[in-house]
Amino acid sequence: MAKSNSFKILFLGLAVGVGIGLLLAPEKGSKTRKKLKERFRKASEDFQQEFSDEIDKIKTVLHISEDEEPVKPVRKKSPKQKLK
Repeated sequence: MAKSNSFKILFLGLAVGVGIGLLLAPEKGSKTRKKLKERFRKASEDFQQEFSDEIDKIKTVLHISEDEEPVKPVRKKSPKQKLK
């Protein structure tokens, strides 16, 4: 439970920091968005490189090949409750 709260606090702090940073940014919004997009792209690539072995192991366990489309989970609809 403590870990869950720690992650919530971390993400809340991150969101507040990003918001304040955007408000106080010295550049135009379009330049700031372009920089953020590039940073997110780079972070995504770094994450994929860092965890590519683990991702491959998961795909092997789940029997997912590169050619297959991911299987979408089937969600059961809950029965509609009758209003009185």
